[in-house]
Amino acid sequence: MNPHFTYLLVNLGSVAVPFLLSFDKRVAFYKKWKAFWPANLITVAFFVVWDVLFTQAGIWGFNSDYLTGVFLLNLPVEEWLFFICVPYACIFLYETFRTYLPGDPFAKLHNFALWKIIAASSVLLVLFYDHLYTALTAAFLLIGTLIVKRLKVTWVGWLSFAYLIIIIPFLIANGILTGLSFWEYPLLNFTPEGVNDMIVWYNNDHNMGIRVFSVPLDDFFYGLLLIAMNVSIYEWLVKRYQLR
Repeated sequence: MNPHFTYLLVNLGSVAVPFLLSFDKRVAFYKKWKAFWPANLITVAFFVVWDVLFTQAGIWGFNSDYLTGVFLLNLPVEEWLFFICVPYACIFLYETFRTYLPGDPFAKLHNFALWKIIAASSVLLVLFYDHLYTALTAAFLLIGTLIVKRLKVTWVGWLSFAYLIIIIPFLIANGILTGLSFWEYPLLNFTPEGVNDMIVWYNNDHNMGIRVFSVPLDDFFYGLLLIAMNVSIYEWLVKRYQLR
């Protein structure tokens, strides 16, 4: 296999099955594309601006050995696709759980989940205020969670449940991006400078310096922010268009 297609194949591999199953008669996720695509494109715009600035600042970057070489706004096209493919797969799973489970599995834990995120984000912001990746992710997550709590939305339990499941494929996909042989690293890696064969690299001066296998711990908060922003706008549009 040509290594220059590696990142592209990670993206396509993450979305292939969810896309095909989108036409399942019961879930019929394709009927909710009217809500998903605007939600995703708004989220993509936000994260791409962030990505461009961080890439220019050298906070993270990309290994050209695993890229097709096509760039847009100085970001590899694979990075753009990441913000589309991963959320598509995650929102599809989220919608599938909402369809097949008889009720919200975490219905009584809404406030608990929100307060945990608020507390964790606040602690990270205080402890790592001078680490740009950690601090900015924590700040955005804190602000977003406070807004969600203020709006008293009803989907927090579903999102919490879905994210706990999504973490597994997220760890695999992101593990490949941050270390092609991520399974060879210890479960908790406190020497991130020793992680090799990266498609996406990180300047460890700007994150917590802790990795789960090869994945920076910060990425789990970043991933939650990415999915939560998609879900927030998606649910608002689903309600507006009466799609559920």
